[in-house]
Amino acid sequence: MQHASASRPYTDAPPDYGLVMRSPPTTTGLQAVDFLPRVTAVAGPCNRPVYESFNVLAERASVFLRNNPHWAVNTCESVEFPVYSKGYDIDAVESAFTVYGDSDNRYIRGLRLWMQHRSSCSATTITGAQQIGYLNFLPRINYDDSVERLDSVLQRINSKPVKGTIITVETQPVKWGSKDCDADRTAWTERSGTRERFLNLVRIFYIRGPAQRVQVGLKDFLPSSGDDYSHPHTQTFPAVMQRVREWMLSVPPNYRPVNVQTVAFRGSGNKFDTWAMTYREDKQHLNYMRYLRVAFIVEDPTTGPLSRSMIQLDSQLFTPRVLPSHGFCGVGAFESQDTCRQRLDAWVQATGARVVAVETLLMPMVSGGETVNDGDAMRICNNVHLPHSDSHTHNQRFVYMYRIYTDGIVPDQPVIIHDTQRHAYATPVHSGDLCTIS
Repeated sequence: MQHASASRPYTDAPPDYGLVMRSPPTTTGLQAVDFLPRVTAVAGPCNRPVYESFNVLAERASVFLRNNPHWAVNTCESVEFPVYSKGYDIDAVESAFTVYGDSDNRYIRGLRLWMQHRSSCSATTITGAQQIGYLNFLPRINYDDSVERLDSVLQRINSKPVKGTIITVETQPVKWGSKDCDADRTAWTERSGTRERFLNLVRIFYIRGPAQRVQVGLKDFLPSSGDDYSHPHTQTFPAVMQRVREWMLSVPPNYRPVNVQTVAFRGSGNKFDTWAMTYREDKQHLNYMRYLRVAFIVEDPTTGPLSRSMIQLDSQLFTPRVLPSHGFCGVGAFESQDTCRQRLDAWVQATGARVVAVETLLMPMVSGGETVNDGDAMRICNNVHLPHSDSHTHNQRFVYMYRIYTDGIVPDQPVIIHDTQRHAYATPVHSGDLCTIS
């Protein structure tokens, strides 16, 4: 099956499962190009199809950049998509999908590059085509099954220089199987009603080049919620974003943000530990609290001029429009992922926004705080579960959204801004160290 939303095909690879892209030749906005894993071994009677590893996707992205040197990577991320038809049909088009409580749910992970034309971004100072590299840092598993914590992982990250310029540091869950955990695995199954264990992977993306003398840091900003994170009055995104922006205004000029990411962990009353690198999922009405994780690098001021002035962090949320329903009893659908990203691209082009980071969000529908706060909800609930004697099987719908983080308060564009939500705040507070919680 071919997935393509481009006006022209990508000629360096077969179309099936290889690349989903849209690449207008003259845009000065922000373009997303997805590299999806291909099937390397078909399914058998007792096994599912095998997909390419993540390192193959990164190499394919580098081939694309060599063939398109006029594009520069602003940021990138790992993205998840549902898979149907026994593992062969990747849905990278629809903006909403269903997780089923009475069957297995299959997913793949791809690589998304967010790019700008070199004439419209700071990457114009780079000569030659860019090449993508990445490093995986899984937590170590001890003999007693205890798991290494985030502060220890950061120490390992900073023990050796990265051979290039860091553009993104992200946190991604990776399923922990009975034998091992493969950070580069791109396909997995989640089984409803079973207890499954996941590890949090820290992945660093960089543009290959001379090693830089920098330190990587992470700072977490948690929403306040009184004594109980399952309570519906959990603080929403604008209030948490305010504290992020205050912190960014307070840090020294050698601090450079490389990502802002919404991360979720299971809530249990007022107990939380964002430095824990493992969690269990059992698909049984679980409450999750979302928080913002800022990844940053600290540049060595003795190696040359600093790369930035004070950053005023702002954000915009792009959600897919709901299309008219068909008939009196029909269910309305959402516009496609590509159409929603076209509006993001047009907004960047119209405003000239300086992009710091972009994240693809998966938001559950009608389960937790999002019923009141939409995409600003920081408390969500997993309603997927198997039937019991006193309940029915529950399925749950998820919708893709996009949040872009920019440097500077971007002027409103009335034609476009009504499709976004705008959050901007300011007041400085003091900074923390390389691994902190606020």
